[in-house]
Amino acid sequence: MDDSTRDRAVRLEGLLPRALRTVFKPDAHDPLVDIPVGQMRMMRLLAMKTWTPSNLGEELGLSVSAVTQMANRLDSIGLVLRVEDPSDRRVKHLTLTPLGQTMMLQRQERRVGRLESVLSHMPADRQIEFIAVLEELLEAGAKASEFVDNSIFMEAEMEQKLPLPANYVSEEK
Repeated sequence: MDDSTRDRAVRLEGLLPRALRTVFKPDAHDPLVDIPVGQMRMMRLLAMKTWTPSNLGEELGLSVSAVTQMANRLDSIGLVLRVEDPSDRRVKHLTLTPLGQTMMLQRQERRVGRLESVLSHMPADRQIEFIAVLEELLEAGAKASEFVDNSIFMEAEMEQKLPLPANYVSEEK
C-alpha cells in the first residue's frame, strides 16, 4: 500500500473512534451511563487525586465556573465532594466520594472485562503487538503535543494509572 502519512491519519481518524465505541459500548446497566462525557473526564481525573477547581479546569481546558457547575451536578448525586485545604480554608479541593470511587472502579472492571473478551479473539502475539503499537502512538502523541492541546494525552496517561480492582489478575508472563 502506497498511502501517505495524511491518508493513514485520515483512516485512523475514522477507525479509532469506531473501535473505541465498539469496545466501550455503553452498558444499560452501568449507573454512570447517563453521566455526560465532560463529567466522566472529570471523574477519571478525580479518581487519581484531588484537584482544585482551577487546576482541574486548566487540565480539562474549561473555565473554573464550568468546572464548578460540573462539580455541583456530581456533588448533587453523591459522586464528588469538596474538601477544605488544611493549610488554607479558602481553598477547596474536589475529590470522589467513596461511592464515586467504587463506581469508577466498577466501570473500569467492566471495561477491562470487555477488552478481555475482545482480545480473546486475537492471537496472544497480536495482542502484545497491538498494545506496543498503542503505547508507541501515545509516545508519538506526547512528542507532537507541543503543537496541539495535550490535555487528552495527560488524561490517557492518568487513566493508565487507575488502580485495577483487587480481583483483577494479570496474565503477563
